[in-house]
Amino acid sequence: MFFLFLLRGIYYQKEEKIISISPNYQEQFKRVKRWYKRFEEINNGLIHDKPSEFYGDDIYAFFMNCYHLKDWIKEDPSAASVANKVENYINNNPELSLCADICNGLKHFHFTGYRSGENPEFGKTKAELNFGSGPTTIALKYEIKTKSGSIDAFDLATKCIKAWEVFIKSII
Repeated sequence: MFFLFLLRGIYYQKEEKIISISPNYQEQFKRVKRWYKRFEEINNGLIHDKPSEFYGDDIYAFFMNCYHLKDWIKEDPSAASVANKVENYINNNPELSLCADICNGLKHFHFTGYRSGENPEFGKTKAELNFGSGPTTIALKYEIKTKSGSIDAFDLATKCIKAWEVFIKSII
């Protein structure tokens, strides 16, 4: 579809494109990996050009998208052979069950149905600011507190990505 619009007395033609989200688990896994890349940049350090709360939002978004990959797998016809196995896989994988609990804890104001039995919650955030001749950079390390002790959130995210790669290889 084309639109004409007037800008400074000149008519321009603009084409409208419809963007659809591909309904397959592979595209969702690519999105999860993009969220992971953002998390990695925050963990390792990046230019500090926005309020710190935005970085936390990216971390939360990683865990939510990572866990909900399972819904894409369950609904994707190309993964029909394993769709009924994904919940069991999550329940039997310590990292993905923690990811599920983190996601559901972020989603619900009060949450008590933990898969992992670890009752994870975000703990301390360690910030490292670097000032100098170049732009100010920040690296943030997020802690997740569990019944068994504290774990590094980025380490957990890395293990979740690896766990999904193992499961996805079983689909192919």
